[in-house]
Amino acid sequence: MLPERRKRTIVDLVNDRDGCSVAELAAEIGVSETTIRRDLRDLEERSLLERTHGGATPVISHGRPYETRRVYNVEEKRAIAERAVEEVRDTQVAFFDSGSTLIEVAKQVPEDLSLTAVTRMPAIAHELSERGHETHLTGGTYRPDGHDCVGPWTDERVRQTNADVLFLGTDGVDRDGLSARDMQQSQAKRALIENAARVVLVADHSKFAESHAFRVASHDAIDLLVTDGAVPEAIREALAAAGVEVAAETHR
Repeated sequence: MLPERRKRTIVDLVNDRDGCSVAELAAEIGVSETTIRRDLRDLEERSLLERTHGGATPVISHGRPYETRRVYNVEEKRAIAERAVEEVRDTQVAFFDSGSTLIEVAKQVPEDLSLTAVTRMPAIAHELSERGHETHLTGGTYRPDGHDCVGPWTDERVRQTNADVLFLGTDGVDRDGLSARDMQQSQAKRALIENAARVVLVADHSKFAESHAFRVASHDAIDLLVTDGAVPEAIREALAAAGVEVAAETHR
């Protein structure tokens, strides 16, 4: 297959499937992963797709992190969720942040627990209420790009609640802490952290070494990180210095 035809095929596959991994593309087209990665770099430079950790997604408007990441690392996210829900206890009040990994956490909460949940993401509220848990939405300004709520109403509702545990997501984790792509997201996450007795960060490997414009918190705001086992050494050392427990899960 000629290079330009191969690249058109890559773009078609990425668009048709709403995202593909490098491995999927290499197997489908019959070339090496090195060739696929080189093609993806060229196609991104031409604004024909967007590269992600381990693959590519269709070109869409900037600032749609949930849509661009929801098709990646699904098995890893499920393994993370299975470990994360071990932190929930009967009769607790639990905050659920937003994001694709947090949806997986909500799906794993045992139905036989008596749990009061507060979340700013309607999809998470749906999952928890379907499992019989008392669930409260924070309200606020709904963001179509992230499918969640932000703003003063969101933050005020969070401040009115004392949670036993928070399941927190993040856009990026680096040596200095957690960061978010926009200011309102960072504010919402800080409010959640400040009003929770225990903070459980759930993050797959694609979030590591990512640094975004708005700082959420330093590592010492976290009690437990649940991830899929690929924490860079510099970040692992920073977490250890802050006293953060790390649980590294792998999917079966």
